[in-house]
Amino acid sequence: STQSTWGLKTAMWRSLFRERIRCGVVHAGAAFVRTFGSRGHGDRNFNFPSSVCCSVDDDTHIVVADCGNNRIVVVARTDGSFVRTFGSKGAAHGQFNEPCGVCVNAAGLIIVADTDNNRLQMLTRDGTFLRLFGSHGAADGQLNTPCGVCVDNDDNIVVAD
Repeated sequence: STQSTWGLKTAMWRSLFRERIRCGVVHAGAAFVRTFGSRGHGDRNFNFPSSVCCSVDDDTHIVVADCGNNRIVVVARTDGSFVRTFGSKGAAHGQFNEPCGVCVNAAGLIIVADTDNNRLQMLTRDGTFLRLFGSHGAADGQLNTPCGVCVDNDDNIVVAD
């Protein structure tokens, strides 16, 4: 198999003073590849990008949880160009309140740790709401500010809250 120019690892940078906010890619050999995005609220901007995930279903996108803009941003893996955004601030289905974690399962569905809404949301790759998990609390099935999410090899959703 051939390795893409994006390598195997992605990384995110945030400056100490939040003057430059961007996402970047580092090759598996630790060589810097490129950055994309800048601070702001437009389609090609980020405001505290808190999590990144490479899509595994089609291997062409990077999905970013843009926490400060209360949305998910999808960019092309090849060059970091903007593909789409979805979500807005709120508590309705498909809305977010500081989404701090994101992952993509093998079927291409996007799972978002909707941190300040104390829940996980599952959406299609175009942002259509499918399902909600959790509510605020400490009991089984409840969440308290979930901040990290991933999917294991058996398609179980793993969350840190």
